[in-house]
Amino acid sequence: MAGRSLCLLNPFTPYRPSFRLSWDFNRLEPEAKDREWPKRAQEFKGIAPLTVTAGIALFLLLPVGMFTELGRYAVISAVILLYGSILLALFQLRRQRILAAAGRRHFWGFAFECLACPPFAVNMVRRITLADRIMEPVPLAAVRLLDADRWAELRNRCISRIDEAIQRVGENSDEQKALEAQKRRLSVLVPNE
Repeated sequence: MAGRSLCLLNPFTPYRPSFRLSWDFNRLEPEAKDREWPKRAQEFKGIAPLTVTAGIALFLLLPVGMFTELGRYAVISAVILLYGSILLALFQLRRQRILAAAGRRHFWGFAFECLACPPFAVNMVRRITLADRIMEPVPLAAVRLLDADRWAELRNRCISRIDEAIQRVGENSDEQKALEAQKRRLSVLVPNE
């Protein structure tokens, strides 16, 4: 789409942290900075069940109350469960200081969004983690975090994408040479045992 690849995340797993890594295959040397980001995913373990509860209340219990004979009992339960879980999740975010680096105003703006539009709250883990730009290139992260079989699968997919890009560029162009160099760098990366 407009020269970019589209990535669709599973709509049924908004509670999973989803980090946006760098796709710069031109520099594949390990750097000391930004290698602790997988540990940040652990911060969301306590918030994930609350977002799932909010999702169930919003997308299951509320429609049941609105379109069945259960009526107000299900709607009232859904609203209490929805806003209760959102408030608890926001409390945990504040207590764990997950958004502390962004500042106090950012947290209160985020809290207002979640309370004013509950689907934002259901998706809060994904929204927070996707906003966190990770500078570690995907291949380096994969070599470090994946087992040999999964790394080989990802490497083959990346190489096939590079081959597709090579087909689109002019022959003997600088872009083709750069893509060939990226392909060679990917081929020699091996996972840490």
